[in-house]
Amino acid sequence: MRFSLLSKIGAVLAVIGVIGFALFGTGTAFSIKGQDFVSQASTDANGDQTFADFKSGDEVIIVDTMDHMEYDADEDKTRFWLDSVKDGRIYFECDSNIEKYRDNQAITLKLEIVSEGQGEKYICEASGRLSTTIEYVFVGLTVAGIGLLVFGFVRSTKQRLSPVATQDDWGIPALPPSAMAPAPVAPPAMAPAPPAMAPPAPTSMTITVPPGVVSGQVLTVTMPNGQVVNVQVPPGCAPGSQFTISVTQ
Repeated sequence: MRFSLLSKIGAVLAVIGVIGFALFGTGTAFSIKGQDFVSQASTDANGDQTFADFKSGDEVIIVDTMDHMEYDADEDKTRFWLDSVKDGRIYFECDSNIEKYRDNQAITLKLEIVSEGQGEKYICEASGRLSTTIEYVFVGLTVAGIGLLVFGFVRSTKQRLSPVATQDDWGIPALPPSAMAPAPVAPPAMAPAPPAMAPPAPTSMTITVPPGVVSGQVLTVTMPNGQVVNVQVPPGCAPGSQFTISVTQ
């Protein structure tokens, strides 16, 4: 089976999306458990809290299972107890009322480390499973890849079922050669050259030398076709003798 270029691109995008989500999505390379965060936090004698592995401005993603939660209406805060945290007295506190989670539900906590006096604290934001930007990117790649794969496969199938249709590498119907370029047009035939005109035939006339005219004298003669020419009497011609002339018109 020959796959179109669209199907091949879709398959590559889908594979990248799935592998990327598995390697870098929430719960893998960019997240930690609640106990991992708690174990590197410390509080000094002045009550200032610091985090050994993080500094102000860092973002920490905690993926865990929630043991239970409660909302403090007086402080408008929601507290989360996580399964991985060994000390049951320790909880994570997030601002506002968050009541959309159930006990034993997977939860994602996004913590932003900020400075507080001489120490540090975190600002908590609770979210569901798809909470990080990188997850949305890989999920989008997967969905787009599957869409291109299906679209290319359907188009290729339709083209194979059509006996006259052809398609290019993208799986798009290709235009027939007749539709792509106009048929060549023969140059107009040249008219034959007109036949050459034959040169006019010379007109002959016999002249009788008038009385009193001697040889070498010029006579004005009117030809039979009306043409008037000057003719010199040839040597040896006496009055009454004749000579013939030819004149081309």
